[in-house]
Amino acid sequence: MARILWVSAETPDRGGQGGQRRQFHQINGLIDLGHEVQVLSLRSDQSDSSIRQIASIRRFRVAVRGRSVRALLERMRWAIRSSDVDVIVVSHVDSRWMLPSDIRTVRPVLLDVHNVLSSWYDTRGLTELRDDELKAEQEAFDISTAVMTCSALEAERLRRSHPGLTPPVLVAPLGVDPREWPDEPMDREAPLVVAFGNWSWHPNHLGLQWLLDEVWPSVHAQVPGARLEIAGTGAGRSVHPGVTVLGRIDDLAALTARATVVAVPVFEGVGASVKFAESLATGAAVISTPDGANGVDSPPCLVSADATEWVEWIVARLSNRRSEPAPSPARAYALSNLTWAQAVAPIDMWIRPLAISS
Repeated sequence: MARILWVSAETPDRGGQGGQRRQFHQINGLIDLGHEVQVLSLRSDQSDSSIRQIASIRRFRVAVRGRSVRALLERMRWAIRSSDVDVIVVSHVDSRWMLPSDIRTVRPVLLDVHNVLSSWYDTRGLTELRDDELKAEQEAFDISTAVMTCSALEAERLRRSHPGLTPPVLVAPLGVDPREWPDEPMDREAPLVVAFGNWSWHPNHLGLQWLLDEVWPSVHAQVPGARLEIAGTGAGRSVHPGVTVLGRIDDLAALTARATVVAVPVFEGVGASVKFAESLATGAAVISTPDGANGVDSPPCLVSADATEWVEWIVARLSNRRSEPAPSPARAYALSNLTWAQAVAPIDMWIRPLAISS
């Protein structure tokens, strides 16, 4: 089995935001397959309690008053260079600066691009940001042995943005941890819709505003007592009737067990959403925009960006909620086909030969 050094500017965390959760579950999945993982991250207010339960972690301070930033940075890079590992995984283009410039000559490096931000900026007409990101991505590719994205669509965007790309591209999708989605009594008594996520993220913010302004008023008018409960940070307040903003909650499984519908509104999205796979695991019927669902081929839910279609579909589910399957068949699909063990398989296949040859 391989010895892996996982390098990331953010701290992998089961209870963190989407990127932190993704990294935690990827690391946990690789450990379950027998690999040894060491994590190197930065000191911050992000929690490292969950990752310490499964892997060793070393966190570096790179900005300290009265000490040379260059010296601290060189100390961190020396630790990376001298690590007794078979392969280095770097999470995000934004973590590239943590590595020595010649690291690819020392160890094989797998870069997790996850989201191709240059493509996202390009579609939004932000040419200056696109050009800056193209440069940053290329700098990261120059020190990488291979690159991975979160979906086939992102891999296509990556090749389109970088037609001369030389490192091979892997696709490592997102998954769910069945232990986080235990069986719950399904309750369809109330006409409840749930949406959860980090609503500060621009694509999620746009999607939530669209849901509140273009979809929910018609749903609420047609279904007496209909409620929309919004979980997660960054949603702000809502003055829309029938809407409750819950903020961060500890038990999503218990919340979604009461819902007939889980909504995944994402617009101008990039990458694949961790919350989409998790939404399928809830047991509720799921409706998503295309940008929210792009990480799963032919998902068992309605995928649409048409507000009228959303209204009609949600109204039908809520109005006939007592005859809705509880749990939805999508739950069994997610827990069988979208596990993290399957999601990390492409990473495992790339790493294993390197461990054997080292």
